Amino acid sequence: MLETLPRVSVTQDVHRFANFSHLPVFAAKKGLMIDEVTDVIAFAPNDVVAELMKSPFQRKPLLGNKFGLVSRFSDGEWPVFYAAIGRTTAEKESTHHYARKAAGDAAARRGVHYSIVRCRFSGEIIDLRPKLGEWPRLISDDYTFCNGLGKEAHDEPVDGFLAPSARNAGGTTVPAFMEGTLSDPLIEAAAKLRFDEGDTVVEVKELL
Repeated sequence: MLETLPRVSVTQDVHRFANFSHLPVFAAKKGLMIDEVTDVIAFAPNDVVAELMKSPFQRKPLLGNKFGLVSRFSDGEWPVFYAAIGRTTAEKESTHHYARKAAGDAAARRGVHYSIVRCRFSGEIIDLRPKLGEWPRLISDDYTFCNGLGKEAHDEPVDGFLAPSARNAGGTTVPAFMEGTLSDPLIEAAAKLRFDEGDTVVEVKELL
């Protein structure tokens, strides 16, 4: 389906709510406050940034050597770095998935810590936003259609998409398929998500 769509070169700052794999578990066990979590980030910023940027492109032995769980543009067999244009869209995408887990599983309601990362995406993309009217499944909760697009993009290859956000009307996500398209990462802030009476509460601590 993608072969008929134009490709354009794009350079764009993007945001990602990135889950540093060791930090949320450590913080939950220790009952750390968000100020203390930011101290952990500040103690070893280069190590934290390296993991946040590389993790989506690394296979996970605990997931059967897949890159991750099933997501919008991957079934786990190929990597995707999910980002968005603007913090608001990145936040709404992340809080939706957190709330969905928390609502269905009381054990998942512990606070979860994220680093809010800004980085530069530069690559050849396909803009899917104009296709939303024709392809409403771009924002469906059934990922089958989008997984097909993701596989096609990975196999081509295409560096990434500009895609309509399913969680923030009018927002744009930037799923990137190639690690080399991402550069200049910077942790702008830390965020803690918690579930309270049916809603996700977001607490943000700026680092810059």
